Amino acid sequence: MVKIKFFGILTNKMPKKDEKGYWVIDGKGKTIKELLDLSLIKEANVKYTVLVNNERKDTDYILEDDDIITVIPLLAGG
Repeated sequence: MVKIKFFGILTNKMPKKDEKGYWVIDGKGKTIKELLDLSLIKEANVKYTVLVNNERKDTDYILEDDDIITVIPLLAGG
């Protein structure tokens, strides 16, 4: 099982959350992209960065059991 947490304006794009705010899913052997495609993240039309166990990873990264994925929207300002 892996835990996924979306932050900021992406929070409401998670399919479901546990009591700690994580989406828990069997993701071992799947890519980050495969799991994110199960969410509503595409509807947000927002660029984001992905961390796995606090390290930035590309969406083609293959997940292991107990990985913790953090999805953070990129911000722009002036």
